Amino acid sequence: MNRLAVVLIAMLLTGCVATIKRDTTGETSPISMGNWQTLTATLRDAPVELRHAIMQAGEARLGDSYHAESLNVPNSQECQAVLVDILTHTRSQTLLPDAAFASMNKVVIGESPQLQQTYASALANYLTQSDFSCRHPLYAGYFQRRYASANTATPCPAEAPFSVASRYDGAQAVWLEPKRVSSIHLLFASKSESMASRFGHVALRLVVCPEGKATAAECDANLLEHLVLGFRAHIDELSLNTLKALNGEYKAYLFANRFMDVYEEYAIGEFREVYSLPLRLDDAQRELMVRQLADIHWRYAGKYSFFTQNCATILQDALRVSWPEFATNDKMKSNYFRPDSLFEAVKSSSLAEGDKLASLDVAEREGYFFSSARQFYDRALTEVRNAMKAPTFSDIESYLQIDPIKRQQERSEDRQFSERLAADQHVREAQIMLEEYATLRSERLMMIEGAKYFEQQDFLSRTESIRAQLDAEHGKVFEDCLLAPIRQHYNPIQRLNGIPDKSDIPAPSVETSLCQSKKNKQLLHEAIAVIKDAKSEQWQRLNEITRYWAESIAGLNLLKQL
Repeated sequence: MNRLAVVLIAMLLTGCVATIKRDTTGETSPISMGNWQTLTATLRDAPVELRHAIMQAGEARLGDSYHAESLNVPNSQECQAVLVDILTHTRSQTLLPDAAFASMNKVVIGESPQLQQTYASALANYLTQSDFSCRHPLYAGYFQRRYASANTATPCPAEAPFSVASRYDGAQAVWLEPKRVSSIHLLFASKSESMASRFGHVALRLVVCPEGKATAAECDANLLEHLVLGFRAHIDELSLNTLKALNGEYKAYLFANRFMDVYEEYAIGEFREVYSLPLRLDDAQRELMVRQLADIHWRYAGKYSFFTQNCATILQDALRVSWPEFATNDKMKSNYFRPDSLFEAVKSSSLAEGDKLASLDVAEREGYFFSSARQFYDRALTEVRNAMKAPTFSDIESYLQIDPIKRQQERSEDRQFSERLAADQHVREAQIMLEEYATLRSERLMMIEGAKYFEQQDFLSRTESIRAQLDAEHGKVFEDCLLAPIRQHYNPIQRLNGIPDKSDIPAPSVETSLCQSKKNKQLLHEAIAVIKDAKSEQWQRLNEITRYWAESIAGLNLLKQL
């Protein structure tokens, strides 16, 4: 054994003094003999094989050339840097990433061109940070399996955060206790007309129980707190560019949304059916998976491609690394590039309670199936048409094409219908449903047209010009309820290093719920009406849709007062 090896072994017990050298490439190494004093104390509880491998790699990195200079005691950051340096430069197979890590890393952060550097940083953090398993549960589980190490980390916080996006409130942090998740479902929305959803969309639904003791039925009924986690492309422009989506030029993230927002988007806004398939997970698996999903949610940023890297393929990769039974299931050994194919495969496997969807009538009553809302609107439309003397519409689309003021006039001029509205609750509720849908549809169009307009302009200079035309009250609503949602759509998604604590969470981008009030909806309409841009057909179109939206709201309020 050479002299350096003896010194390194002695450092495990006594600490040591500092030295710095240059390696054979001429690169300055951050390794000093003093650095080892704290580092070796940290490694004392590491698995024997891992500790020996790092010692040997450190000996190779430091070499035989050293001399005593001082008794500096390094801080933990310096020791971590030393460990990263050793692991980055080693050729020891024990300390290099393997295929299992590459697969996991692809799920946690996306493609990594410098895999060894990523592995070195992760392993160094695992060995030196007491909260590593709480912030990076997937990496921690991998290292525990590979190096046969015990989980000695401190207990994790009771809650894990998700950044939940909504239309008006921006991205708001929701702190979720994994123990409150009673089940995890594979959620599938059927196909739509758009190319992006021609084979449907697949995601995960977290069934969140209310606070305190709750029955299974109470957990299932607590829909307002249920979350949906799904991999989607971040379309940072006006509309989906098919060529960019095919070439993987969009970024994919694990988005979090309220279940009721997802239901509104798919079942009501797009008239799609939604299936919710319970997965067979025990309590420990479910709680761990919630934390693992939180880790991916805050870190992952991969490429999105329609056919090769989409919501189905990325979700499969995530389930393979977080759920051993999924990875070893015979049906899951195939790669399903279509969301509908993945959903059918899981439904027919032992991984899920496929019998819950055997009868859709029963499934709908029990909360596992949500039918398209079209049938309800069609039924409402038929109810209203049959009650009117001479309706000028035949279906939902033709109803929406009628100006809301004209719709209100037609109701008023049809005396018999007006009397039915006041006296017949079913007819009144049917008419209210149609007006609510007109409001919802025009509200979405308003956001789209607003985005189109600002995409054609110099966004910053144009918004400053617009603010100058508005008073403080109208200007604030215009900023919070139109500009902020548009910015949220275009801005890059902020990534964090693992599951954050409360001090790491970005501040909310928009004040919550202000834009949904009756007063602020009226203020937004007034603000857009005040602004003049005669040269822009796009702005005129936005103004027209905003008027339609405001008049629909006014008509809806009149109906509710009957």
